[in-house]
Formats: sequence, structure tokens, C-alpha cells
Amino acid sequence: MAASAPLLLLLLLPPLLRGCGAAPEPPEPPEPEPEPPALPESALLQPTVLLAILARNSAHTLPHVLGCIERLSYPKSRIALWAATDHNIDNTTAILREWLKNVQHLYHDVEWRPMEEPV
Repeated sequence: MAASAPLLLLLLLPPLLRGCGAAPEPPEPPEPEPEPPALPESALLQPTVLLAILARNSAHTLPHVLGCIERLSYPKSRIALWAATDHNIDNTTAILREWLKNVQHLYHDVEWRPMEEPV
């Protein structure tokens, strides 16, 4: 048994000496999990909206208003136009009719309701 004691001491010495000396370094904190990638925008279509254009004797402002409608950032294929005009003494009917004729293929739907004479 005496011969086995030095052998046992040699086997236990390295684990015992590990605790001597400098303090062990603290374990590194785990790396944070990466954020999931941003989801792409929904494949759902934006809702269809209706713009009603009611004009009477508006020839002086129609080009501005119609230009604003053309420049909307909303998809034209999701915009329906409903335009009505009546009792004009200026060029409102002709301006509106011409514009609607030129852009109707761009929009979801175009409905034109002119009335030249009272009912």
C-alpha cells in the first residue's frame, strides 16, 4: 500500500494544483442570438380606394387637381375614379372628359357622370 500512495499522490497532484495560482478567468458570456431577419412586406394587395371628383365651373383649378391625383404615390391599379359634373358655363366638362379618357386604362375603374342640363 505504501507504494501505491505516491502513485495516488501523482495522479491527484495536477487536479489539486489547478486551483493554485491566478484565479481562473470567468467564462465568456454566450453570444446573443442574432435577430431574425426582417419579414418582407406583405404580399397582400393594398385596398382599392374610390376618389370622387365633383366639379362645377372648375376649369381654372382642374389641371392642378388632376395633376395631384396623377402624382399620388398609391398604386393607380388600386384607385377607382368617380367623376361628376353639371351646369358648367366654362370648359370643365371637356377638360374632365378628356383627362378621364386618357387615364382610364391606368385606374381600377373609372365612372363618368356628366350632366349638361338639369333634370
